[in-house]
Amino acid sequence: MLVAQRKGADEMGRAVLRAGKVLFVALLLALPRAAVAQNNAPERSADAAAIRAHIESIFEAFVEKDRQKLEQTHGGNWRGFTPWSGHVIRGRDGYMKSATFPEGMPKGQGMIGYRISDFDVVFYGDTAVASFVADLDVMYGADKGTQKLTLVDVYHKEPAGWIQVASNTSLHPDEIAEQMSRLRTLSETDRAALLAAREAVWRAWFAGNTEALARLVPAELVTIEPGSATFGTRESTLAGSRGFAASGDTLTRLEFPRTEIQAYGNTVVLYTSYEMDISSGGQTRTDRGVATEVFVQQNDRWLNTGWQLAPVAKRR
Repeated sequence: MLVAQRKGADEMGRAVLRAGKVLFVALLLALPRAAVAQNNAPERSADAAAIRAHIESIFEAFVEKDRQKLEQTHGGNWRGFTPWSGHVIRGRDGYMKSATFPEGMPKGQGMIGYRISDFDVVFYGDTAVASFVADLDVMYGADKGTQKLTLVDVYHKEPAGWIQVASNTSLHPDEIAEQMSRLRTLSETDRAALLAAREAVWRAWFAGNTEALARLVPAELVTIEPGSATFGTRESTLAGSRGFAASGDTLTRLEFPRTEIQAYGNTVVLYTSYEMDISSGGQTRTDRGVATEVFVQQNDRWLNTGWQLAPVAKRR
């Protein structure tokens, strides 16, 4: 038993030794290649400076609105992303169409200034990857603002010098936080879709159409109804809709005389006045009130995540 254990241990030891030798040789062979692959030695400082200057020339072209310069500084098979592209932009022509500025934009609009920080470049032979942060000054119409970006640019060294062949531009986390908390104006298309969704919620509730209503309100719905001591939920809202339809009462008129909108990121708050006529037992009553409604845009549709209703005194 002890002999068998020693023999097994000796064989294991020789196997480990052989594996160690193979690994050592492999590491020796890989060292020169690794040294070339990520060479940030001082002798590449001139290349690093050339790439930095090239990047700054691109920013200057944006400020000067020099489209010819932008064409000259990007490779014919360029690839990349912008914060809003949502797809790979392919080729220099794609870059010019999707990643620059509209033809005819005058100097003094769009990007009007820039500052580059946290600049870093690493070399892989004749390929380089530059990473940095850019703080932009922008002007759109009479509105002046700032924008903060993170960028990764890929460069290749050709006979004529370094040229950008790929890039990824993203919003800096600080910029995302700022944009999500900034009051924005809805486009006419978004505004129309939002108001249509708001009216659809009301009409679905009064019609007892809980199937449609369930598609318009999320599981986390919270409501505050007049005269209720508890907060409403999605389940209680659907139950209330069924109860109204079962009562035989019907909605005959619904209007929203005034609506104010505050939009922040994908969240919108509506401040609304409402008027409606309810037919009940052959008679019609008019209800008036005000409402605060919260909507969130998800997957190109508006969901009503909460509301508070408050009746107003009847006119005499």
